Amino acid sequence: MLELDFAQSIGLIAFLVGASAFLHQNGNRFRLHLTLFQVVLCSHFILMGAFTAAFGCGISALRSYASTKTKSTRVMWFFISLLWLMGLPSLQHSYEIITIFGASVATWALFQAEGIKLRLIILFNSFCWLTNNLLLGSIGGTLMESTFIIINLYTISRIKLSKSAI
Repeated sequence: MLELDFAQSIGLIAFLVGASAFLHQNGNRFRLHLTLFQVVLCSHFILMGAFTAAFGCGISALRSYASTKTKSTRVMWFFISLLWLMGLPSLQHSYEIITIFGASVATWALFQAEGIKLRLIILFNSFCWLTNNLLLGSIGGTLMESTFIIINLYTISRIKLSKSAI
C-alpha cells in the first residue's frame, strides 16, 4: 500500500484545485483555473521524482495561461514542440510518452477548440494522464484524473443541455 507523504499530500491538494476547474462552463475561466491546477500538480510530480510528468505540467501551466491571451497557431506549435523537446529526453518509462501525446492534443484543443469539442479533447487527455498516474502509483493523480473525467462529463452534459434549452 502507498503511504501518504508530503508529495502525495501535494497531489491531493492539486486534486481539489483541479476538480473545481472542470466545473467552469466558461472556457476562459476553465483555462485560468487549469493554470493554477497545473502549477500545483507540477510540484507534486517533482516531489514524486516523475520529471517527464513535471515538465509536462509546467509547460501545460504556461500553455493554459497563454491560451487565455492568444489563439495563435504559432504559439500553439511552440508549446507542442516544447512538450516533445523537453519530454522525450526525460522519459524514464515507456508509458510516460502518453502524457506528452495527451498534453499535445490538449494544447491543440486549448488554442483551437471551444465548448463541447474542447471538453471532449481534454477528456481524452485525462484518460492519458489517468493511465500514467495508475502506472506511476500517484494516489492524488489517479483520484484527480478519475474525478476530472466524471466532472468533465457532467459539465459536457450541462453545456449540451443549456444549448438544447435555447
